[in-house]
Amino acid sequence: MPAERSAVWDAVIVGAGLAGLAAAETLADAGLQVVVLERGDAPGSKNVTGGRLYVGSVRDLFPEWWAEAP
Repeated sequence: MPAERSAVWDAVIVGAGLAGLAAAETLADAGLQVVVLERGDAPGSKNVTGGRLYVGSVRDLFPEWWAEAP
């Protein structure tokens, strides 16, 4: 870890699925230092939503998600 980075976090989010990313964004928008941990190869890769994305809600939270998706 570079010396200029802080290892102190206000919140640790476990899981980069929809709920984890929404929580992380909400906390970061409030000015907290947040880290998101994900055990999978990509964000949400271990999600348990049944493989469905509810596009309306995702679009509300992350307006550019489709353009930025790999």
